[in-house]
Amino acid sequence: MHQPQTDLPQRLLTPGPTAVPPRVLEELAQPIIHHRTKQFREIFSDLSQQLQQILGTQGPVLSIAGSGTTAFEAAQVCLARPTSQVITIASGKFGERWQDVYDRYAEAMALEQVRINVPWGEPVPLAQVAQALCEHPRASVVTVVHSETSTATVNDVRSIADLTRRSDALLIVDGITSVGALACEMDVWGIDCLVTGSQKAMMLPPGLGFVGLGKQALYRLDQIDYALPVYNLDLRKWVASYQKADVPFTPPVPLVRAAKVACNMILEQGLDAVWQQTRRRAEGTRAALRAMGLRLISSHPSDSLTGAYYPDGVDDSIRHRLRKKHGIHLAGGQDGRGGCWKGKIFRISHMGYVDIEDTRAALLALESELREAGAIGSQTRALPAFDDVGG
Repeated sequence: MHQPQTDLPQRLLTPGPTAVPPRVLEELAQPIIHHRTKQFREIFSDLSQQLQQILGTQGPVLSIAGSGTTAFEAAQVCLARPTSQVITIASGKFGERWQDVYDRYAEAMALEQVRINVPWGEPVPLAQVAQALCEHPRASVVTVVHSETSTATVNDVRSIADLTRRSDALLIVDGITSVGALACEMDVWGIDCLVTGSQKAMMLPPGLGFVGLGKQALYRLDQIDYALPVYNLDLRKWVASYQKADVPFTPPVPLVRAAKVACNMILEQGLDAVWQQTRRRAEGTRAALRAMGLRLISSHPSDSLTGAYYPDGVDDSIRHRLRKKHGIHLAGGQDGRGGCWKGKIFRISHMGYVDIEDTRAALLALESELREAGAIGSQTRALPAFDDVGG
């Protein structure tokens, strides 16, 4: 039996959590400070301005203790009008999660959910969104995932925003694996609320959710004259504190400090450069996987991550071998209402603190294991295809 090589460098190429840079880890190790101090407020104010640049908005970007799910749930509940319709678009596991959230609040808020369910691996058809908006004029929000992590598929959020602007519905976008990896410009595109999380392209450990609010979303919050069925997730509390460079509840102080460092790294490199490098890694990976004879899971792939089906005779145990023999950590598939991909696919991240050499190492290891399993021929060479596009 092969013994694990404990001295191998570990390459975390899962689409969340992602690798954390040494500069960020060093900041996490700094002494704790009290959050009700001028020192913390100055750090928090700087971070908020950095987040505005990364999300592309002049509006507030709230830093909420919790995961991306926590932040998105807060946006869903606070921005939907009671007794209204909510249009929820699901093209994978995470779009389905936002439908599940509204199911939980439907009775308390008297919401009627209008579901648009898209086959996994396919992008959202704009015509379906336009039709839903036309047929449901009482819709107060539309939810959509920009980069659907479970299917490695990107949706045309900018065009969807063009449609929602002609209606009374606010567009709430899950940018959890797009912000900091793909072009996603909140104000220019007309997104009313953009949510992301710390543990993806933002190069941080899990624990913070970020909520960007546009003018119409802020106006919607100002108009609330009813009791919300939430307390900690009441975005009005977070906005009121944000205006004083503060938070309403005890924050994860080390994460806030580390987020400032991570944002500095992104902005020092430049958003355009980050997007371009992410794209190169993604395009090179797709070329390499095709050269191995693998079939991609998405017809409209996201650059944040790539997914492919296992070839015949190969199963999820290959990920265990990649970890133990090569130090390569990839993600598997997920199951949901629209698809059952657990054990059938793998996913490799291109987000955040990862470079060309990390990706090349992962592809080389994958090619080696597939060859050992007899799934590809001895003459198969995927790295030249990667280098032609991504290198």
